[in-house]
Amino acid sequence: MYPGQGPSIGPGRGGCSEAAPAGWVHSPAMSRVSVDAVRSAAPLADADAPTALEAEVGDSRRRFSVAVVVGAAVAAVPFLWTLLALWQGPNLLRTTVYEDNYYDLQARAMFHGHLWVPRGSLGIEGFIHAGREYTYFGLFPSLLRMPVLAVTHSLDGKLTPSSMIVAWVVTMVFTALLLWRVRLLVRGPVAMSIGEAASYGVVTASVGAGSVLLYLAATPYVFDEDLAWSVALSAAAFFALIGMLERPTTKRAVAAGLLVLAANLDRLTTGWAAVAGALALAAWFASGRAGAERRRWALPLVAVGLGPLAVGAVINWLKFGVLFGLPVTEQVWSHVNAHREAFLAAHGNSEVGLSFLPADALAYLRPDGIRFSTVFPFVTRPAAPAPTVAGVIFDRRYRTASITASMPLLFLLSCWGLATAWRRRRERPLLGLGLLQVAAGIAGGALLLWGYIDDRYLADYLPLFITAGAVGLAAAWRWAQGKARWARRLLVTAVAVLGAYQVVANAGIAAAPGEEWNPARALAFVQTQQAVSDITGHPLASRVVQGTSLPAWGPGGQIRVVGACDGLYLSDGEDYRTVPAQQHQRATWLPVELGPAYQHVVRVAFEPAAATGAPVQVPLVRAGTATISLIERPLGHGRLHLAFQMTASGVVTGGIDTTVTAGSVHDMTVVTDEADHTATLSMGPVTYLRAVLPGGPPTVSQALPSHGPQMAVTAPAARQPRPTLCRNLIAR
Repeated sequence: MYPGQGPSIGPGRGGCSEAAPAGWVHSPAMSRVSVDAVRSAAPLADADAPTALEAEVGDSRRRFSVAVVVGAAVAAVPFLWTLLALWQGPNLLRTTVYEDNYYDLQARAMFHGHLWVPRGSLGIEGFIHAGREYTYFGLFPSLLRMPVLAVTHSLDGKLTPSSMIVAWVVTMVFTALLLWRVRLLVRGPVAMSIGEAASYGVVTASVGAGSVLLYLAATPYVFDEDLAWSVALSAAAFFALIGMLERPTTKRAVAAGLLVLAANLDRLTTGWAAVAGALALAAWFASGRAGAERRRWALPLVAVGLGPLAVGAVINWLKFGVLFGLPVTEQVWSHVNAHREAFLAAHGNSEVGLSFLPADALAYLRPDGIRFSTVFPFVTRPAAPAPTVAGVIFDRRYRTASITASMPLLFLLSCWGLATAWRRRRERPLLGLGLLQVAAGIAGGALLLWGYIDDRYLADYLPLFITAGAVGLAAAWRWAQGKARWARRLLVTAVAVLGAYQVVANAGIAAAPGEEWNPARALAFVQTQQAVSDITGHPLASRVVQGTSLPAWGPGGQIRVVGACDGLYLSDGEDYRTVPAQQHQRATWLPVELGPAYQHVVRVAFEPAAATGAPVQVPLVRAGTATISLIERPLGHGRLHLAFQMTASGVVTGGIDTTVTAGSVHDMTVVTDEADHTATLSMGPVTYLRAVLPGGPPTVSQALPSHGPQMAVTAPAARQPRPTLCRNLIAR
């Protein structure tokens, strides 16, 4: 116990003072000492009966536990729906268009005792060093996969949603534990009222469903899984470091070391923030200002920080030949994209610098960094990508909500927490918390110097928000406890209102269109928009625009009708000028509904197969100079081998091969979308061909009824698409 600090025994409810005296700060083992003090003050009490303070502490713990469990349960509903369903049926193995298997590839490489993956398996994200290809993603999610991948290949590329659920649960658990531990440090074993407990439940829900975690769940691929685990592991690491501040022990030091190591094996920014926290705490203990008895824990804390940093550096060296950072010039993307080359040339082959600070600060900190509208979901990200400042070239700039506008409760509580820890009359335990808060803010601070702006990187601010927000909430209740009842009610109301707003805002951000959406998801979303719009006075009509083609870009949420409902498209608002191929394909526009001019359903009836035979090419659909064809070859034993390709101006683009049973009938959906210059062929849920249509004037594609030696192709009119949503929107 720090000198001059002790328990407060007074005439409050249950024998314990309602408010701790000014300056009360919980010290190591405060709960135990306070209970002992209460027992010594009541010598005539039954020694086996719980004291009044023990009862109060037990009641407070129960209230807190119920509140945070309820908060997490409430948050789980939008989180799980966003992660597993999001305008489609729930699917625990939900996959995205690409980049679902990087951690699996790395895990299988580790099975063979190395870290490199097959050349070309990472696409543009790969780093080629010393002739071998590596991923810059950390090892931790790969290590988690290894027990599953050791027994099956069937789940390769499908484990990201499950991994993100585990990361979310870890975040919820350690957020709750951290909130309780910080409350004891700031306020001591003061009775927790129902209102205060409710506020802790609201903050828990705000972290779980009122933060960027919901946006990460909307696109479960490796980029977002990396960030989800960075939040979880950093919350756990700072909980352990606060435990060392509260009462250092060998077990707590070991736990802190392991959790800081795990954070460093996932993501550098949050991992280094945890390292900085350990080293800052070590320096504070070494100074003696935390108490002479704690000097001996400085060296173990140095090991807690430098040990994981050294492990991460060795892994980085094994991958890239450098101890820290990434050799960005060795990334495949740096050699195939002209804008990336220009970006690196303009900044000395570096992705970080002070020149990015003004635009980054504007994107992430502006108070109006969110969009309100009368169209469902009412609150979304800004309609256009974040602007640059003074013409500074960025690698990429996406539509990004600001932390102040999308997470105001966590932001304001963090400000209160920082002010509390660093106020002029500092209490020593709070100064220790202040050092940890600054360390937690390193990840978000680094984001302000990076030449890449994206909404998902708001996750780097969550370690600060969780750590400093816990201090702020406890300090707010310490302030309110000595005030009139209206002050406490005002505090509960403010927390509840801001927390509810956070959940609504982040649910709206997550529910709105993203670049990974498929047509089925976009169709369900616009249908919901229309249904809500019909109730609220048809505001959606103002977003519907008709034209003969798709422009290169449109504001987020705009709906475009091409031709006579040949195609219906929804803009995600992102600007692809830096990627010419994606701009040519009009990647900004998500197909919602396609009419018979662009989409055809062809029915293929396969006859009994011959034992052998040469491959035969049968055209299915023609669009201008492009022809989509099916190539069939008998395999014998009642099986046929199928291949798919597009031929355009002498250039052949191949697809994925498959086999079918002789005598079977299959419907194939062929899309030749002249508006966004894409061609696809799907059979059931699987897409077997993706190709880029050549540019040129719009043409009308047509199915080609034809016959092969083992098959017959027809175009069943009853199965052709009917763009009913498009027609309804025009009618409105």
